[in-house]
Amino acid sequence: MRTALLLLLCCLLVVTATAQDRFAQLAQQLEAAVVDHPGLDGAVELSVSGTPVTEFVRGLGVTHQLNLTIDPAVKGEVINNFSNARVVDVLLFLCKRYDLDIEFIGSIIALKPYVPDRPPPEAPKAPREPIVRYQADSALVDLDLRNDTLEAVARAISRSSGVNVVLAPTIGTRTVSVFLQSTPLPNALEKLAFANGLIAERTKDGGYQLRAIETEGTGKSGEKTARPATAGGDLTIVVRDDGTLEVDARNAPMERIVQEASAALGIDYYLYDALTTTATLHRTGVNYTELMVHLLKGTEYTHQVSEGVHLIGKRDLEGLRRTELVRLHHRPVKDVLAAVPEGIKKNVTLAEFVELNGIVLSGDALRMEEIKAFLRSVDQVVPVVMIEVMIVDVNRSRTLNTGLKAGLGGGPANSGGTILPGVEYNMNSTTLNDLINSFNGFGVFNLGNVAPGFYLSLQALETDGTLRLRSTPQLSTLNGHEATLSIGQTEYYLEIRNDLIGTQNPTVTSSQIYKPIKADLSLKILPVVSSEDMVTLEIEVSQSNFTTRIAQTAPPGSVERKFSSIVRAANKDMIILGGLEEKEVSRSGSGLPFLSRIPVIKWFFGSRSSKSRKSKLTVFIRPTIIY
Repeated sequence: MRTALLLLLCCLLVVTATAQDRFAQLAQQLEAAVVDHPGLDGAVELSVSGTPVTEFVRGLGVTHQLNLTIDPAVKGEVINNFSNARVVDVLLFLCKRYDLDIEFIGSIIALKPYVPDRPPPEAPKAPREPIVRYQADSALVDLDLRNDTLEAVARAISRSSGVNVVLAPTIGTRTVSVFLQSTPLPNALEKLAFANGLIAERTKDGGYQLRAIETEGTGKSGEKTARPATAGGDLTIVVRDDGTLEVDARNAPMERIVQEASAALGIDYYLYDALTTTATLHRTGVNYTELMVHLLKGTEYTHQVSEGVHLIGKRDLEGLRRTELVRLHHRPVKDVLAAVPEGIKKNVTLAEFVELNGIVLSGDALRMEEIKAFLRSVDQVVPVVMIEVMIVDVNRSRTLNTGLKAGLGGGPANSGGTILPGVEYNMNSTTLNDLINSFNGFGVFNLGNVAPGFYLSLQALETDGTLRLRSTPQLSTLNGHEATLSIGQTEYYLEIRNDLIGTQNPTVTSSQIYKPIKADLSLKILPVVSSEDMVTLEIEVSQSNFTTRIAQTAPPGSVERKFSSIVRAANKDMIILGGLEEKEVSRSGSGLPFLSRIPVIKWFFGSRSSKSRKSKLTVFIRPTIIY
């Protein structure tokens, strides 16, 4: 106890003496600088409280016209009352108080934190030579080994005894320890090997070979063969010249495969869990990482490299899990999770991150790599399909009305009508009598006058009509997504409802409701782009139109045409759909019996009506692929 206190006291005295020497040198430097810096000899009359030391030094320099600077890293506050103190003493006080050093740079006095001189680095120690003493006359050897490398020990034994000691590859850097006295050399080598997990074997030339227990021998071309001495399966691991492995295992425990492969390549590893399964495999030219990937695939174990150490354990173990954001570049993340196969999502949590168009993966690293490979395969540019649709609806109609009508009573008061563009003329009895009188006298017969109430109507009218409707909507959609277009109009009809309320004195209430009915043109197209820019289109077209109402408040009639089809077209090719054509022809006539059926005469004794109508709906579609 006294010795420890004396040593502590001596250390404190040495430190104090060293500090006193440093401040004495600073005082001498400041006194010597008074000649060049007269302001250092000035008197300080100053009282401060809580002033930062940097501000205090700056003010001291301004007051005494000194170029004082202080390192901004110096922290602290000055709380002192200086009266008739020299600037030299104040600066020395600051150096002691805040452990500062002073450096003179021309006319500048710089204060900076004191950095003690580092002791010179120690010279590297010479490697310890193993203690090996060989007595040639008795062939006895003394060994005093303490964590000496096997390479140095073999060299020392061979040099002192003249007996060659050869080491198997990869064990030269292994350290060994043993203490033996006056032991025959063969026995000494056997005990050295036994104490350090080695095997000593006699060679044909009278020397000795040291190797690890698991090492069976050296193969051709410098290859090393390892065969485990423990039971359970058959395992051979060969390290090739290029640093890869040749592994042949038959029902060998996986843990032994990991241990022997790691020892053969000198790779550090850590087992979190015991590998209880066996494996049968034969691989040539495989590196350590590839061996671990194939060995652990399909099992509950995984492996990960951290700072050069291979960590092996169960997939859900903390430290072997990984979380990563995988961003998609060419397609939206929506609905991608549904496309990931269920077999590769086991032990991995997937979540959409819509804001960054990515997927958050968390779980087993090997499964995550498989999922990432799948996502990269589907993350491709999705083509946009622009669909140009041309809908042409042509209606043609022709109506012909001809006839001669005569009657008594109820005729027109005055004769008149139209002659062009069609004949529709009415003549009363007066006009007819004037016309008959104008013909009398030119022939053998004289025509009499008609009765006062007689009238005659002549009709000859033909009408033609052509209606051509054309609409050209354009739709754009992603490949495999449906595009929909709907254009229509809505009309309303009146529905009146009467309700009978009560039984003994019933009252009738009436309500009016206007109900809508809609006619429109709807178009649905689903494009699918295949190879060689071919587009398969699923098309559904529906068109409805209003017809005449049967009453003013009745709902309008409607005519609907609909068709659907699946076609395939090349990029920018025009295809025709529909071509739905309606043709209507009707003829009717009326007149005197028998006479109205005689050719030529029938035009004077009857009237005829002829009507024909043709309607055709054609849809043209042209898809265009946009990448």
